[in-house]
Formats: sequence, structure tokens, C-alpha cells
Amino acid sequence: MRRLLLLIIPLLFSAAVLLGPAGVDPYIIETVRLPRALGAVVGGVLLSVSGLLLQTALRNPLADPYVLGVSGVAVLAALGSYLLWRLWGLPYLGFLLGALLGAAAATAALLLLARRAGMLVVLMAGVLLSYAASSALQLALLALPPEELGYIYVGLQGSFAAYPAGVWGYVIAAAALVLVLFVYFNSRHVAALLHGEEAAAGLGVDVKKAVVYVVGAASAGVGVAVASVGPVGFVGLLAPHMARWVAGRQRTDLVLLETAWLGAALALAADLATRLLLPRELPVNVVLSLVGAPAAGWLLWRYVRKI
Repeated sequence: MRRLLLLIIPLLFSAAVLLGPAGVDPYIIETVRLPRALGAVVGGVLLSVSGLLLQTALRNPLADPYVLGVSGVAVLAALGSYLLWRLWGLPYLGFLLGALLGAAAATAALLLLARRAGMLVVLMAGVLLSYAASSALQLALLALPPEELGYIYVGLQGSFAAYPAGVWGYVIAAAALVLVLFVYFNSRHVAALLHGEEAAAGLGVDVKKAVVYVVGAASAGVGVAVASVGPVGFVGLLAPHMARWVAGRQRTDLVLLETAWLGAALALAADLATRLLLPRELPVNVVLSLVGAPAAGWLLWRYVRKI
């Protein structure tokens, strides 16, 4: 199955680079399609791995950076840092650093709540956090000058077309690879959290260090993804469950690579669908929500049946 996944991703990537209304135009490929395809791979990998970490640490099969509001808070913090600099002259943290800080704060808050509350409470808290961040974001957009509103608003909808071209795009891709390798080499410690912190401690795992790994890695993944392609939803929910089904395993350390590959494939397929199958291009979240929302409902129904 791994060989099949390794074959699917190059095919989807090639289709994303070569197919389009302009045909095989070298200039369009280099400046538009290649960065967009690379953005889909990077965003899909980062969000899927972050989703796997959150599902493990929160012991919640419905955990997803988008659903739980982590992406929303990251976007709000990033835009907030820009507004504080643009309107009041405060030191500019940068869109990336703002997104990282927002994602870290939201992830840490959810992990703290998970120690004292059940799965459904954490899920509802995350959904409320997502709504609150979305409302605050809409209010923050009102403070932007009209000439800046259009470009920023489109970027905040989630689009792989927003991924930077040139050197910065390759730097972000390299950083994503480093993050995935870091998670891979520490995944056994994180996997033990699936059974609870007491059980993990009984297995000899340094729980505090494992939680720090989760907060740091998940926040970095979501922050970089949000800063480069915006808040893309449901990849972090779907890819880990697809990986468990494909691999026939549940342990986080044994499905990590499949999760990353399927996240990239899912993002590439969704982007191709928005560009080639629809009458006009829409935000990629439209396609992902059509698949992700029913999948989330099915997972919730399975959990409720077990109660």
C-alpha cells in the first residue's frame, strides 16, 4: 500500500502542474502551478501530521486544527499582529510568528482542558473557540483599509494559490520536512499519550516532555500552514483516519508516514477538483467540507454508539 501511495502523489502532483486552461506553458507552470502544487503538498502534510498529534494527545478522533479552532486562532493572531503594526505602530511580529503564537496558545488551552474534561466537552469547546475566532476575525477585517481588504480576505479563505513562489516556497517546504522528521523520531513517546497520561507515565514516558512535543510540533505545523496557505479545513481530520484504515494499525508512530502522504494526496486532489471540475474556482475548503463534514458526522455517530 505504501508503494501505491508513493505512486499516487507524483501522479497528482504532475497533474496539478501540467493541467489547466493555459496548457503546458512554461511560464505559467513555473510561476503559478508549481508553487500552488507545492503549497498543496506542504499544507496537506503539515495539517495532517498536526491533526494526528492532536487526535493522539487529546484522545479525540474528531480532533482537527480547523474544527477545534486552532487554525482560526492562528489566523486571528497573525492578522492581529499586522493590525497592531499597521494601525498603531507597534513592533511587527510577522504573519508567521503571529500564527505560531496563536496556534500554540489554542493547542495548549485544549490540552489543558482535556486533562479535566471528556472528549465531547473538548470538542464543543473547540467548536466554540472556532466560532469566536471567526467572529473576531471578521471584526478585525473592518479595521483594514479598503485597498488591502480584498487581497487579505481572499488569503484568509484558505487557498493553495497563496503559497509563496521562489526561494521562500522551497524554504517553507524544507522546514516542513524537518518538522515531519522531528515528529517521526519522537512519535513513540507521543503515541503513548493515546492511553492517557498516567498510562504513558507507567510505560516510562516523560509525559511533560511528550506534551511539549505535541504543543510545539502541532503549533508549528498549523502556524506554518496557516501563514503560507491560510486556514484549510478537514485535512487534519480525514488523513489520520484514512491512514489507520490503509495501514490497518492504530498506533501513532506506525501510521505517521501514511498520514503525511495521504494528507498531501488529499490536498492535491481537492485543489485539482476546485480548478478543473467546478465551473469556476472556489476556495478549497468548499470541496474539503463536502467530504469532511459527513465524515466528521460519521465519526461522531460511531463514538456515541459506544457510550
